Amino acid sequence: MISPAAASSTADPDPDPGQALRELHEQLEERGFFTTSHFWRWKLLFWIPAFFLSYLALLVLPFGLSWLLLVPLASVGLLTMGYVGHDAGHYSLSKTPWINDFWGQFGMTFLCGMSFGFWRSRHNRHHVHCQEIGGDPDMHFGVLFSVYPGSANWHTPAGRFFLRIQKWSFWPLSSFYWVALRYDALRDLFQRPKETRIDRFLMPLHWIVLLVLPGLLWGWRSALPAYIAVSCLSSLMTVSVFIPNHMGMRRLDQGQRLSYLEQQITTSRNISNPRLLDFYYGGLNSQIEHHLFPRVAHNRYRQMRPIVRTFCENHGISYQEVSLYRALAAVGGHLGAMTEAYAASSAIPPVPVAPVGLEGSPQYDRPKP
Repeated sequence: MISPAAASSTADPDPDPGQALRELHEQLEERGFFTTSHFWRWKLLFWIPAFFLSYLALLVLPFGLSWLLLVPLASVGLLTMGYVGHDAGHYSLSKTPWINDFWGQFGMTFLCGMSFGFWRSRHNRHHVHCQEIGGDPDMHFGVLFSVYPGSANWHTPAGRFFLRIQKWSFWPLSSFYWVALRYDALRDLFQRPKETRIDRFLMPLHWIVLLVLPGLLWGWRSALPAYIAVSCLSSLMTVSVFIPNHMGMRRLDQGQRLSYLEQQITTSRNISNPRLLDFYYGGLNSQIEHHLFPRVAHNRYRQMRPIVRTFCENHGISYQEVSLYRALAAVGGHLGAMTEAYAASSAIPPVPVAPVGLEGSPQYDRPKP
């Protein structure tokens, strides 16, 4: 990992970040990173049958040890289809728009039960306004969790209750993230009719194919446990991939502005892991490269890392890459820091929080001198 101090000692910040980004783009383009990749097709050929066969096995086989294999397999299949929807939302599957639209709707709306139409516009706002309190929709966690001081959660009874325990309750409750996602998807059908015109026809198929028909054919005692088990585990997997990418990283307060280049790099965190586990992350362990070039095929991000890392060293920009353990520690430290901030603001005894000691996490939340 390159710390902020080390990065700043290697070079002065570039006076023209726009030109620097163009030079990086040209360097990567010369190496063929922006050409179309067909890797996603092979993923679909494997994971679509793997998901449906493992889910069918959960329905027809009695509850037992086989579930220890089948539930994770079906959950990774569902997670992967969410990645397909994510990549389609960035038009990184193909240069043909309808191909991205088709697989985005298939993977995210039909199989995952989310609203691809509205999610795409929401997620693009996250990319443009990454870690901006007033602009990044991913900085707002409904009514339960708070990730920045003075959030709306501080002013609701449920929010104040969870502030005291959010460091400890965040991961267990992440298993039920699917409830919020699918509720939001149904709500978006009514609140965002223009963006969800296709979703309103496909979303019912999610419930019919994965829950209603199995319940009628194999009984609700098989259908409900299978649906809930796969939904809960895939939700926990989803949160374990997405949350460490940004939580605890640099936060931009109201009115604070950075160049696009610096904002995308310093508000994102890469996760180091064996190449064998890249399938689990869907390329999002290379979050810095993804935020800089979201239309690049995700299987090429790992090869881009050394080039982008060297670029950051040369231009005095902090590039953070840590293990999953250290990233999760940073997430816990950040959630605990928000509890302390609320306790200090309301003059209540703070909940003890162990120091994290991780660069790039709590220091961004301390008042600047």
